[in-house]
Amino acid sequence: MATPAYMSITGTKQGLITAGAFTEDSVGNTYQEGHEDQVMVQGFNHEVIIPRDPQSGQPTGQRVHKPVVITKVFDKASP
Repeated sequence: MATPAYMSITGTKQGLITAGAFTEDSVGNTYQEGHEDQVMVQGFNHEVIIPRDPQSGQPTGQRVHKPVVITKVFDKASP
């Protein structure tokens, strides 16, 4: 079984976006006490691409970081 992960999101203008997102009213039986102002993370992905020469396999450029993608439970913080 996966280890649960939680995160909070604070916007520059909005303040705490995840306020009250993980309450019993919002997520039902998956509610965990102490995580009321956080969201449950189901998964995340981050890729780093290193350009390489196809002939030699040697690096040819700077690393390229792709966006971090976070998958979370549908709750009050969902758009």
